[in-house]
Amino acid sequence: MAEIRIRASLAVVAEGKILLVPHYDTDVGFVQWLIPGGQVEFGEGLRHAAQREFTQETGLRARALDLLHLSEVILPDKPYHSITVTFTGRITGGDLRAEVGHPFGEKMPRWFSATALTDLQIHPREAVEKALGMDLR
Repeated sequence: MAEIRIRASLAVVAEGKILLVPHYDTDVGFVQWLIPGGQVEFGEGLRHAAQREFTQETGLRARALDLLHLSEVILPDKPYHSITVTFTGRITGGDLRAEVGHPFGEKMPRWFSATALTDLQIHPREAVEKALGMDLR
């Protein structure tokens, strides 16, 4: 039986740039840049999951603030169904680094200005746009 995957993510913007993490070999191309986040564990609150996943993927600690966006991806042929809850966030410490021991190799996070994102595959696009306060199309 197919399951619905619940993800929590944390959009952090500093000095007009957003921090994104690369995901490789996706259904939209070789690399897609995502707001740091991941699977919510059973019994875990959404904000806690967003903070935990942010730290795992970036090495930085951050606090989840306000609800920013809710997105959903349904691919019935795979079958794949994912709901992502994105919060705004603020960095509270840590050092930027790639996720340790990731099975798909080094995933080094990068800061992007809005102009640098126009030619990239990003997800969820609407959350990135809301976080930066602009339409990237």
